[in-house]
Amino acid sequence: MTKALLITLLASCTSMAAQAADWDLFKQAADPALYVKSYSGVLLNSQSHHSDSFDLWLVNSGYQYPVVNDVTLFMEAGPAAADQNRQSGFNMSTGVRYQLSPALNVGSQIRHLELNQGSTLLELNSSLLLTPRLSLSANYGVSAITADQALTLGVGFNF
Repeated sequence: MTKALLITLLASCTSMAAQAADWDLFKQAADPALYVKSYSGVLLNSQSHHSDSFDLWLVNSGYQYPVVNDVTLFMEAGPAAADQNRQSGFNMSTGVRYQLSPALNVGSQIRHLELNQGSTLLELNSSLLLTPRLSLSANYGVSAITADQALTLGVGFNF
């Protein structure tokens, strides 16, 4: 009886160890190249209504690739919503970021924003990290096609 109990106990311990080893295969470190971020900003251009609320809300998923020490290429896309007339659509962008310091980066990007009508802008931007998850952002964009200009000031959230 004791021998059967001991064999059963050893077999179940071996089974649990095998299960634990299998679960280690599924535990993978998070890929720092993939990210999700949200952005809420006040859009300042000739078509804005200058309200006190945020005009533009973006939630993007993206991929970033480090080129050299402080330079990163990125692509991101996601849904977009505008407070004015409850418009919704999507946005996508690609560009380059340069990390000036651990808390400050600057960059340029090409962004396509589709809300009611599409607009493609060449943007210069900067971001100041207040905490690892919260940043202040400023974007200045110019459209080569329509000569529109836009300045967006806002808050970014990194997930």
